[in-house]
Amino acid sequence: MPRRPPPRPYHHGDLPRALREAALALIEEHGPMGFTLRELARRVGVSHAAPYRHFADKRALLTALAAEGAHRLADAVDAALTAAGPDLRARFLAAAHAYVRFAMEHPGYFQAMFSADADPNDPAFVNGRERSLGLLYRYIAEAQAAGYFGEGEALSYVIPVFAMHQGLAVLAMSGAFAPFGVSDVRAASDLAHGRLLDGLTRARGEG
Repeated sequence: MPRRPPPRPYHHGDLPRALREAALALIEEHGPMGFTLRELARRVGVSHAAPYRHFADKRALLTALAAEGAHRLADAVDAALTAAGPDLRARFLAAAHAYVRFAMEHPGYFQAMFSADADPNDPAFVNGRERSLGLLYRYIAEAQAAGYFGEGEALSYVIPVFAMHQGLAVLAMSGAFAPFGVSDVRAASDLAHGRLLDGLTRARGEG
């Protein structure tokens, strides 16, 4: 996966942004639990007390990153859906790949979003999650209206789709496809999500 260049020492300007960028780099290196605000301050080149002027504690910082990541993910998926055009299958595969690609290109954000240390009830984080889920629910409604998906509770579609997105993203981030000789993540995403989509569309004729 692409590696984030080490942040330059902070001298002036936007300290909260410098702290966020350094935190993302540390998360990529050590995971969400693998650093402290003291270490972050050293990385940025400020006093140990400086981060606390902007973030009450590490949980607040992780939550801010999770919220920002959720909104960035929603932007990426929304752009993929728009670029794919009207074909429902093409839109599904494009959005799915956008999810996986986001995890690979922004592992710091992605890990923060699913960290147990982030506050799941933070309004900005909730809003970001709801934006992403709203895109999926809207797609499902369109697919059902077009007869592409069967009738039924939207959640019965949301859960398998989200599970596939998340599972593939984690596998791709860890390099787990390499033993299978798979180097093209888009091809792997299209294959797995295509199989899932085949099952979802076949289900419209059942029951």
